[in-house]
Amino acid sequence: MLSLLFWICGAAYLRHEWHMQKKLQLAGQTHAQEVAWQAVTTAHRTAMQAYFDSYIMQPAVLSILQTARTDDRSRQDIERVRLYRKLSPVYEQFRQRDVRQLHFHTPDNRSFLRFHSPHNSGDSLVASRPSVVEANRTRKPIFGFETGRVIIGFRNVFPIIWQGQHLGSVELSQPFEAVRKGLHDLDPAKDYLLLLKGEVLLPKLFDEHKKHYAPSPFSQKWLVEDPRRELSDSSPPLAPVSQELCKLLKNNQEFLSVLAAEKPDSVSVRHAGHTYQISLIPLHDTDGVTSAVMLTFVRAPELESLFGSHRANLLIFTIMTLFGGTALYLFLSSLQTVLEQEQRLALITSNIADGVYVIDGNGKITFANLRASELLGFAEDELLGTIAHDLFHRHGGGNHTPLEECPIYRVIQTRGRYEGEEQFAHKDGSLLTVQVASQPMLKSGRVVGSVTVFRDITEQKQLEEQLRLLSITDPLTGVYNRRFLQETLLKELYRAERHGEPFSLVMLDIDHFKQINDRYGHDAGDQVLQSLVALIQKRVRSSDCLARWGGEEFVLLLPHTGLSAATALAEGLLEDLRTSTVKGVGCVTASFGVAVSKPGDTVEQLVQRADVLMYAAKQAGRACVKSGNS
Repeated sequence: MLSLLFWICGAAYLRHEWHMQKKLQLAGQTHAQEVAWQAVTTAHRTAMQAYFDSYIMQPAVLSILQTARTDDRSRQDIERVRLYRKLSPVYEQFRQRDVRQLHFHTPDNRSFLRFHSPHNSGDSLVASRPSVVEANRTRKPIFGFETGRVIIGFRNVFPIIWQGQHLGSVELSQPFEAVRKGLHDLDPAKDYLLLLKGEVLLPKLFDEHKKHYAPSPFSQKWLVEDPRRELSDSSPPLAPVSQELCKLLKNNQEFLSVLAAEKPDSVSVRHAGHTYQISLIPLHDTDGVTSAVMLTFVRAPELESLFGSHRANLLIFTIMTLFGGTALYLFLSSLQTVLEQEQRLALITSNIADGVYVIDGNGKITFANLRASELLGFAEDELLGTIAHDLFHRHGGGNHTPLEECPIYRVIQTRGRYEGEEQFAHKDGSLLTVQVASQPMLKSGRVVGSVTVFRDITEQKQLEEQLRLLSITDPLTGVYNRRFLQETLLKELYRAERHGEPFSLVMLDIDHFKQINDRYGHDAGDQVLQSLVALIQKRVRSSDCLARWGGEEFVLLLPHTGLSAATALAEGLLEDLRTSTVKGVGCVTASFGVAVSKPGDTVEQLVQRADVLMYAAKQAGRACVKSGNS
């Protein structure tokens, strides 16, 4: 009887340890899925910002929206049609890039034009679209998942501000399929399903669009979008094994409890001799209400291994129990050591596709996986026993940071968790931008080191920088665009006011440019613009800022430059134009206006003075320079 009681206690202990390890593994997978979700949605958000800057913030579009700000309904209808015709080709390009919705809103939160449903306009969005209300109220971009009257999607709502006027806002949204593709690219082994909360979604939808939603396999409360695959951007059906898992989950109380809790979590399910992991990531509307849940299905060999280890340990424990108390004591001692090693190994390898290393209390590496060696270029024996902070961790600013101030090492001191972006050095000296997640390792309640998981995001950061440059430059000439110059000009006005040192602004307009386009074609016109930019760039300094103001107009910002020097530069440029020719067109001239900054100037005042002087040059016969202080 005593042996039986001892065995029952030991079996209960083993089962408890197995559940703890399984819980740790599931938690690690949940966190990894949250990190992947964040990375993909951030990349999509950056792309939407570039689309907004490149296609929406254009003078022609903004002029239409400005004209539409009237109480005259017929005038609004005319401008709505003009806007639809203007951006229809752009909308078709957007659809090919997984953009589902291009939707303009008025400043008072009413729908102005839905490109996906142009016959529905004028309705109030206050109750159904909090992201639109917030963007118009704060005049700041709003990003996030949100349901709507026509479709659901990942919303990117941008306020439209032009010449100091709030013209409303515009939304670029993407379907779940766009994000699913990004997640699939990160891990093709996983399958994804989006569940939508019916009580949040259905009251918002127009009646004609409710047909695209049906109850999920799990509950009438949760819906799935387009189960019959009638929409062009619907996600593909789940893999057969995932569909079988859905049938099992319908009666799985643990899964249903996690789904009802609406918190990030994961559960495991056994099917056909294999173990699968289902992760739940709740998605919140921009007003904070949970409106959807993303399910991730993936086979979990780590859990299968844990289960096998548990059964093997239970068998060994049973055999050892037969040999008496002494043998039992020795077994439990060794089992404790084995379980601790398994728990540590499970934590280290929870995201084996990324680089993983473990450090002890002194910051020395005690373990590094193969991926870490590949990313850093060091062999395993070159990593083990070295201090990670000194070997490859690089901090910004170029100054050496003491080990005690390193955020990754401080995880050991604070017993907290650290996530962020850092720079690691490859063995060849090149720098990697990495996303790291580090947490302490405990033994008997005492911190004995930490484990760090890192992923190389260098290419992602480079892509973000390329998109940023795309948003501030003119695609034809390669110089800065109007928006960037306005921001730079404002900073230069502040600098000049603070230091009492003026600067100059040169505005030039190509003479008879319309005739060049009419006579030689727009390709020749483009060549003239590019030749003009190349000529100017030969004369200006690296600190000067050249921007295309619009059409054939350019503006040159000359810091630390007085009126006489700026006028001399403009006359030199005019002379260069007179003595050069453009192939197929001949000699091209321009009219120049040169203005100098004055205390108390605004951007608009300074630009207007330069513009007036430029038009004075045109009225004086063109091909000349006009400058002045007033």
